[in-house]
Amino acid sequence: MEEYKNVFQEIAAAVDGLQALKEKAYQQYSILVDAVINNSLTDRQEIERVMDGLADFGDDMEFLELYRKLCRHVYYTYPEMVGEHASLFQALFMSKEDSEEDGNA
Repeated sequence: MEEYKNVFQEIAAAVDGLQALKEKAYQQYSILVDAVINNSLTDRQEIERVMDGLADFGDDMEFLELYRKLCRHVYYTYPEMVGEHASLFQALFMSKEDSEEDGNA
């Protein structure tokens, strides 16, 4: 029984470490999104890298809100890029049932 306790403790430590990394990533991506919104970061490739990185966390509501905020801001400048990312996001995170519920089937 003691060996299982150690395994559970190691798992808990790993989960805590992952949570800390996720929080750090959110802080960093928040800075980047704010830089885009404040027009400090305007390079298309860099903006796309930020969008790609945010898409990696697309199953987390906090990151999803950052992603939406960024997409709304750059849409009129880069509509094709936002459209491509929206399609990619749907393919990655929305099931067929989600699409049908939204009326997109």
